[in-house]
Amino acid sequence: MRRGVVRRGIVRRGARRVWARAGVITVMLAGAVALGVAPAGAHSQLLSTSPVDGAVLTEPPSSVVLTFNEALIPDVDSISINDATGNVVASRSVEPVGATLSVPWPDGLPAGAYQVAYRVVSGDGHPVTGAITFTITGAGGPASGVASQPESSAGPVSTAEPVVASDAAEGSAVMPVVFTALVVILLGGAVWFARRRVGPRDPGGADAGRGRRG
Repeated sequence: MRRGVVRRGIVRRGARRVWARAGVITVMLAGAVALGVAPAGAHSQLLSTSPVDGAVLTEPPSSVVLTFNEALIPDVDSISINDATGNVVASRSVEPVGATLSVPWPDGLPAGAYQVAYRVVSGDGHPVTGAITFTITGAGGPASGVASQPESSAGPVSTAEPVVASDAAEGSAVMPVVFTALVVILLGGAVWFARRRVGPRDPGGADAGRGRRG
């Protein structure tokens, strides 16, 4: 009887150690997941533009300036200017100055609606695309009774959300699934290994003790 009680006590202590180790491993893996997933969503964001998105201007701007929340990778950034019909009227590579892209406005473009599309590469190496739009009415004043807006903003302006390139977006979506699967697999393996070290339960210990006592 005494031997069976001792054996059950060993098994209980072993089980407690198993779950304690499993808890520690879970916390460590959760931290690894958090560190691994956080960079996946850290892409460049457009903070402000000049002209502001949606502006109506009485004359062409001297330049278009885009300011982001972090420094951009050089030699891979570009801006294109599209007219109201979607035709590209100007396109060029642009060297960033820190977190800012600036491109002079082309001469000779007529009044009308324009879209300025950009493609940049953020500090984590992911390409980010987006666009702003504004209208130039010429010297005759605002078109269709729309009041003109200032060419530049005094502070950060919310613009259209940048669209992350499809390959980067898919990679960011897959990463949490991969890390979750790794957590489950490693946690299950840790529990299995720890239980093996405890050793098998001796179901006959108590009965054997009672038999000897009788």
